[in-house]
Formats: sequence, structure tokens, C-alpha cells
Amino acid sequence: MSTRNLTMVVDRKHARGNKNGLAIHPEDITKHSYVHMYMHHDGYPEWQGVQLANWLNANNRQDGSAIASKLVHDMYHDSCYLYADVDNIDHQYTYVIWTGDINKTMIACHDRYAEQCIFVLPADKVIKKYKTDMEYTDFAKGETRCEYSGLRSTQSYTD
Repeated sequence: MSTRNLTMVVDRKHARGNKNGLAIHPEDITKHSYVHMYMHHDGYPEWQGVQLANWLNANNRQDGSAIASKLVHDMYHDSCYLYADVDNIDHQYTYVIWTGDINKTMIACHDRYAEQCIFVLPADKVIKKYKTDMEYTDFAKGETRCEYSGLRSTQSYTD
């Protein structure tokens, strides 16, 4: 069974003034997202949440457009697609990477089926709370999840 998920990259300024802060519902910020990256498998926090946190620790930048571009490059695989907004594809988990302040980049996770925000945490706390004994991608060593037609790329990418 697949746990479908979608990742958005949004500047923090779009949550200002919202009563829920960074736990704002993804539908309310979809027009501000630099990307809506859908993945068909392994969307639960113990996998995708930790993968995103590990990736952010290796690639943290302030600029949302740069983060979104690199995210798509590093996370792409054969069951990954880009959509115009959060409602174009059925999925359980929506992750929002909040950018705009390199010292305060946060990840929010929303369970669309339960209609609740699961967490809003910095990358290190996502790892501490959800990491298990799975073999995660080592983004800090230049690995990516980038796959094209079944060929996995381990080519290093440098800024």
C-alpha cells in the first residue's frame, strides 16, 4: 500500500497573521508554494518526514526558490510528479518546508485524512522524534534519491 504525500516550499511571510501560524492549512497557502511535489510511496513521517529533515540539514538555504529547485532534483524518482496546487492529487500527508530565515527553517506535516497538523518542527527535532532504523539517504555525503528509469544517481551535487 502506498502512503501518498506532497511537499510544498513556502516563505514564512505567508503565515504571518494567521491564527495557526506555521500550522496553517496547506490549501490556504497553495498559491504561494514554489513547488507541489507529489510522491506516491512512503509519505509517513518516519520516512518522508525524516528524509526531508535530513535533506534540509544538508541543503538549508534562505531562498525558497533555490530550496524548491534543489528539492526536486535531489528527491526525484519514477513515482514523483509536480502539480499546480495541493488539491490536484489525492494524498495523505502534506509537508510544508517553511523558508525565509536560514536559522528558522521549519517543516510542517499535515494529515489530510485526519484533517490535522501532525507537527511543525525544525529538522533536528523531526529526526529526533521520527527517525527509526531505516536506511535513509545520506544527503550530507552528496547522495540523492534522484532516479531516472530505475537508475539511481549517487553523483554528488555541490553548491
